[in-house]
Amino acid sequence: MEQEEYFSSKDFREVLDKYEREHKAGRRIYMDADDLADIAEYYITNKRESEAQGVLDEAMHLHPGHPGVMFLRAEMLLDHGKSKEACSIIRQTLFTHPDYQALKELYLEVLVDLQYCTEAIDVANELLNVNPHNAEVWHMLADAQSSLGYFEDALDSVEYGLAVNPDDHDLLHAKGVALIQLERFTEADITLGEYLAEHPNDDHALYNRAIALTSLERYDEANALLDRATLVSEGNSAEQTQIYLQQAYIEARLGHQDSALLALDLAKETQERCSSKDGKHLNVVNDEDFEKIKSQILELLR
Repeated sequence: MEQEEYFSSKDFREVLDKYEREHKAGRRIYMDADDLADIAEYYITNKRESEAQGVLDEAMHLHPGHPGVMFLRAEMLLDHGKSKEACSIIRQTLFTHPDYQALKELYLEVLVDLQYCTEAIDVANELLNVNPHNAEVWHMLADAQSSLGYFEDALDSVEYGLAVNPDDHDLLHAKGVALIQLERFTEADITLGEYLAEHPNDDHALYNRAIALTSLERYDEANALLDRATLVSEGNSAEQTQIYLQQAYIEARLGHQDSALLALDLAKETQERCSSKDGKHLNVVNDEDFEKIKSQILELLR
């Protein structure tokens, strides 16, 4: 039964009504961990976060270490960017429930997020030994491999994932990125073009395809994609600094000094905004790397 269908079912409504009735009256009642987890998930789904947290606190008191309850607690921590806390909770729970697959998949997601890539690869392989038909796990395995520079392995993992689910567009995008990392730019351009045909306003994919086109010296096409990435994200792409740096490089290659310097200025402004409250979603370019790229662009202009 689908989650939405279950939440509308008579059985669930009876459990929810009982909980809310007793809670409103200020009375404590004993409920099964699975029922409390379902109620918490219902509140999360309906954006009633404080109520969900209250249910989870009660569930953790009544059923300490229950994997379903700890799964939801870890998910909530992840949603608030508290990956290390989530990681700690998951590790403790997996110690006593090592075969809880949903929690292990969440653990893999956390490991990739924290860039604990060697451990992530081990966990992904464990999951795939149990179920090799999980496209999401293949994708996360590819992310971990890519972060460690295992680009051929990452491409293999992406292609295995696409074999499992050919309609997974995120994996198609990941394949394009893997091909760029392997400097197979023509194939990357084709692959990302297929992805963008379905997702024309994905600023991340627009930026990545522009990288491939730049390497193929198709500068005007690359610049048009970078302009579009800025347009569709209203200048708030996570890669906005990189977008402006790439445009500066292209303009320098074309000998357009004023345009290149303007793009460099925009990149610097965006880089500074990364440290502000409004720019927390932006990917920061390491200051040393930023200055190195800037020097290379200025060298092209000489």
